[in-house]
Amino acid sequence: MKRSLFTISAIALAVLTGCKNENQAVVEQPLFVSTISVDAPVQSQYRAFKGIVVPAEQTPMAFRRAGEIQHVLVKAGDVVKQGQMIAKLDDSKEKQAVNDAEAQYTLAIRQLKRGEDLHARQMISKAELDELTANKELAEANFYNATNQLNYTRLFAPFAGKVSDVFKERFERVAVGEPVLNLYQNDLVYVRIELSDNVLAMVDPNSDNMSYKPRATFSGINDTFALDYLEHTSEPNSETQTYEMYLTMPQPEPEILPGTSVSVLVDMVKAGITSIDGYSIPVTALQAGSEENEFFVWKREGDVVTRVPVMISQVNGNGAIVSSGVKQGDVLINSNLRKLREGKHVDVVENKQ
Repeated sequence: MKRSLFTISAIALAVLTGCKNENQAVVEQPLFVSTISVDAPVQSQYRAFKGIVVPAEQTPMAFRRAGEIQHVLVKAGDVVKQGQMIAKLDDSKEKQAVNDAEAQYTLAIRQLKRGEDLHARQMISKAELDELTANKELAEANFYNATNQLNYTRLFAPFAGKVSDVFKERFERVAVGEPVLNLYQNDLVYVRIELSDNVLAMVDPNSDNMSYKPRATFSGINDTFALDYLEHTSEPNSETQTYEMYLTMPQPEPEILPGTSVSVLVDMVKAGITSIDGYSIPVTALQAGSEENEFFVWKREGDVVTRVPVMISQVNGNGAIVSSGVKQGDVLINSNLRKLREGKHVDVVENKQ
């Protein structure tokens, strides 16, 4: 009998304890959050890109035939004119070949002239005249080929410019196409800057915005200069994983040399690289979704919250630029995002403007 009473008492105690725990679970603890108010849309976005001056249209100069260098007629830093000889190979064999070919060509011309006279007097046949004509044409081809081979021993500047590097010296041997020196156009300044893929994706070379001219400041020069868009690469740099954009301007006085550091200030709105319809919010107010490039914010309406998908157009040092999903005056949750759920009641402890 005592054992039965003990069992009943234990069951009753367990039931009462379960009811107590169930009542405690029903009580929801308040969630305190901080919020921010969405400000006016971004109207202007400036950004400075660090870059460097690179040689304009730099071209490696090489011989079209192998040989031993007899003369290198320029050095690094020299300014050359278009058509100026800048290097020369040993051409003794080529000169002899030209002399031999010229002699054969002159002989063939004389033989053909005599043959034409003889054929006119019917002293040789048409076939013999044709043979003399073929010999003359072959000698002419050999002569022009020998002349070209002689010309290939001389290297001429294809355009006016400045020598940046010289790789070979006198008496060195070079192979066909092996660079002897580098030549670039010193009447132009090329500036190279690096862009991330998300910025480059918004660059449209065919748009009217490409007429916008960013301003450049060069190291050691007080003036600023307007730059024109030239081109950009379609593949990222293997080391930095960034894309390269090239800008250009005429060469000023004093001359700006390759290797000079430069800062390029870009109005992103005028350049068409960002939207004026975006709103700046801190990245702490963003919650990533399960898909790539999927983001949400939590809006507070009254004392409850709602999750809203947003589109991010840019991330910078001030936060993220949201192009859709929010508007001016929206109140966004800025803390405890992982504890939120749709329709949850929240208490605000701080409101950041």
